[in-house]
Amino acid sequence: MTYLEAIYIEIGKIINTVQYIEWNLLNRLEMDTFESMTLGQIINLVSREKVIHITAIDELEKILERRNDLVHVYFKRKDFEKHAANTAFLRTELGYLSNFAKQVLDFNEWLVKQK
Repeated sequence: MTYLEAIYIEIGKIINTVQYIEWNLLNRLEMDTFESMTLGQIINLVSREKVIHITAIDELEKILERRNDLVHVYFKRKDFEKHAANTAFLRTELGYLSNFAKQVLDFNEWLVKQK
């Protein structure tokens, strides 16, 4: 597997898990899990309703910020086409994405156990 393929796998894990976080948060709020809300809107509602501890809200806000960066500007900012043959760059980015994937997986596992 190439570094770029591994990067795409990590991105898939992140996006998938963040959607499960949204789903689990809406379940905690006893709302339709297909509600048309952004993660930011869900976090605001969870914060107002105090369904999880404030430190978890802080973690969610960090996840939101990193997810938004990944979805909206990450590839433009990092210019992967320019660095496609730079293994040090790709290895660094894979490490960053693997850490982010672990962060969202760990948070989702914690969230599920809180029920």
